[in-house]
Amino acid sequence: MFGYVKPFKPDLRMSEFETYQSVYCGLCKQLGEVFGPFAKFTLSYDFTFVAVLSLALSKECQGFKKSVCAANPLKKKTCLKPCDDLTFSASAAMIMFYYKLLDNIQDNGVFSKLGCYMLLPFAKIARRKSIRLYPKMDIFIGESMTKQIGIEKSDNPSIDLAADPTATALAKLCEMMSDEPTTKRILNRFGYLLGKWVYLIDALDDFEQDLKDHGFNPYAKKLEISEFNEENYEIVKSYAEQILNLTVTELANAYELLKLNRYKEILDNVIYLGLKNTQKQLLSDKEENEPL
Repeated sequence: MFGYVKPFKPDLRMSEFETYQSVYCGLCKQLGEVFGPFAKFTLSYDFTFVAVLSLALSKECQGFKKSVCAANPLKKKTCLKPCDDLTFSASAAMIMFYYKLLDNIQDNGVFSKLGCYMLLPFAKIARRKSIRLYPKMDIFIGESMTKQIGIEKSDNPSIDLAADPTATALAKLCEMMSDEPTTKRILNRFGYLLGKWVYLIDALDDFEQDLKDHGFNPYAKKLEISEFNEENYEIVKSYAEQILNLTVTELANAYELLKLNRYKEILDNVIYLGLKNTQKQLLSDKEENEPL
């Protein structure tokens, strides 16, 4: 679902970055407290973004506290206090982790499958806890993964169809962040476009490796490309750029309709800089690509 993490680690001013980092640390602690210490290894900026968006829409914020970090036990760090927004994001991370393991078991080689099988018991326990908290979340994420597998096995070359399961899952996840009908509709549209963008940018990033591994890639299928070379890659980038530009523009339009109670600067940075910078980086020549 999520996977292309770079746009979700924003380049912020110091005060804003400290706030974002405090949410990141709070999510780490929430993962450990709710799902066990091993869950902390699934921590990512992807789900920190989910937490920040949920917090931005909430009427109240629990505030921050100084806490000892296992990674740096000699220095207390500022963390967001435990709250429903963190539990929501942590639960989504655990459910997606479980289904990602199942997907990897289906697709990967023997040694990768062995690692996934070793993690699966932990993932099952974490998923059961998440289901008790958010039963609908497990249903629509599971359905999206099943639908994705079916689409990848079909002969339909539609890019929109290939992106739809991820987009729909993110739409429903974002929709859960509000009970207000108008806001829910806006979040559904925002989430759908964000999920579509994530899927499309991830597919572009994986294009070369997918062809080498003879795996599914929506661009390769749509453009009927079976081997990687510079000429084919330029064709794919040109095609992808048009779709990505349209998607990110519509995404920004939906974002502007949201009424945020806090963290607008952080979210603005991700929407208007993080996504575009990541897209620009991937569409530039490979030798110019450097980590954000």
